[in-house]
Amino acid sequence: MTGRSLRWLLGGIALLLLLAVGALALFPLLLDAPTVQAYVAQTASHAVGRPVKFTSLSVSLLPLPHVNLKGLEIADDPRFGTAPLLRVGEMRVGLRVRPLLSLRIELASITLQDAQVQAIEDGGRWNFAALGGAAPSTKPSPRPVPGIPGSAAMGSVMVSRIALKNATVDIRRHSVKNGDIRIEGLDATVSGVGGSELDVRGDAKLEPGDLKLRNILVTVGLRGSGDLPIKASVDLEGSDIGPLARMVVTPTPALAGPVNGKLQLSGTPTRLSGTGHLDLNRLVLTDDRPQCRPPRRQLVIDELHVPILLTPASFESLPLSGKVSKGAVGFNLTTRLDGSTALTLGDIKIAGLQLQPILQDYLCQSFAVSGPLDLTGQLSLRTADLLRTMNGTGQFKVGAGRVIGEGALRLVRDVLSAGNVLDTALRGKLAEPGRNALDFDSITGSYKIVNGVARTDDVVYQSKELRVTMAGTYALADGRTDMKVVATQGSNTLRAQITGSGSSLRVVPTGVNVKEPAEVRKFLDRLLR
Repeated sequence: MTGRSLRWLLGGIALLLLLAVGALALFPLLLDAPTVQAYVAQTASHAVGRPVKFTSLSVSLLPLPHVNLKGLEIADDPRFGTAPLLRVGEMRVGLRVRPLLSLRIELASITLQDAQVQAIEDGGRWNFAALGGAAPSTKPSPRPVPGIPGSAAMGSVMVSRIALKNATVDIRRHSVKNGDIRIEGLDATVSGVGGSELDVRGDAKLEPGDLKLRNILVTVGLRGSGDLPIKASVDLEGSDIGPLARMVVTPTPALAGPVNGKLQLSGTPTRLSGTGHLDLNRLVLTDDRPQCRPPRRQLVIDELHVPILLTPASFESLPLSGKVSKGAVGFNLTTRLDGSTALTLGDIKIAGLQLQPILQDYLCQSFAVSGPLDLTGQLSLRTADLLRTMNGTGQFKVGAGRVIGEGALRLVRDVLSAGNVLDTALRGKLAEPGRNALDFDSITGSYKIVNGVARTDDVVYQSKELRVTMAGTYALADGRTDMKVVATQGSNTLRAQITGSGSSLRVVPTGVNVKEPAEVRKFLDRLLR
């Protein structure tokens, strides 16, 4: 190729580029903006089956041809209210360059900035279920409008992919108490628009709780009915589970701590099933107890692992496990999703749980003891009235420890002073019962709880010098007690009946057999020293 030929070639290319740029520059002038606005609104309404409007439309050529729509709104199903289903601050529609040169419009991409979606469920039906149906307008299909290309020249009106930037989704379920949630900061890509399936991928955060939703993958089948099949997976990460727990679990005690996990869901919006897990490396329970000083009490649960098995009717965690007070706790948790507030704790296993941090430091119980607890059993209850609705059975053993609660120490004194000989030995010896302690080797027994009342027939308290057996009932809600007690020290035996509740317990002796008064006095001196 000669230099002259090269110059002609470069000149020809430059001329073609100039003509192309000139054609693109004239493109906005070929469009009548009000007419285009009416045509686009009419076409969009026909496509989604709902009235569509926007406040302004503009066309730009640089850096690539695109159309900007501001103030976009898609109307909701009138059965769900008058507020829009979708609001979009700005919608940017990318146009393909090559078709524009022949005055054909093909959409390359759609980006929704600051979109707000209202997803509402009522009676098993969602407000977005009928999207894509016939438009409610009296004009069922768009017609060519003077001043713009005809519908045949519009090319591909719908695109296969839509990008969401900083979107917000408010989800309200009228059939679920406290079921409103809000997804904020949603950055996602939606593909499959206009097809049989929507595919959503992105990241967001869930409110309340600032729970980050990572690697969102959602597939929604579009059947034109309320029964939309869904498959979804998401990674969870949050710095504090407290705000979310107050809404969906319980306001008291207050829960705080970081959380992460993963969920995989499938089914329909009203009949979801799924699996996953939540992990809380350090969960802090905080509660106010006015009778304690200081009143604010905390308990720390470490390495809490919550496996999740979700069915349309129930939630299960098999097993939920964690570490509390130097011990391990595990159980199978089951609850129904019908609003009944019923919980079932099956296969309860507690090993090496130190009781003092729980009974005295957190619960502030006056009948507290120290020592490691081992327990197996099962339990059912209703969260609306937890203590009065408990039912279950179990066996327990407390290893070597001490009686440390003031109420427990006072009860020991009252039991042992029930006989005249013991009363004489005890008189004046217990000036400050809260600072004394009674060492024991073990406490063992079994129990059965019926409607919040625990019954036992075989509790055994064993120390080096004292053996106490107990049989009777104890009401969990108010501490009402009716218990037979037999205390044995050497060859000396005391039988008594304990009745009453709380600080008003009454000890009535039913039999005293003291064969060695001197030994009893020595024992009591050591006990109350």
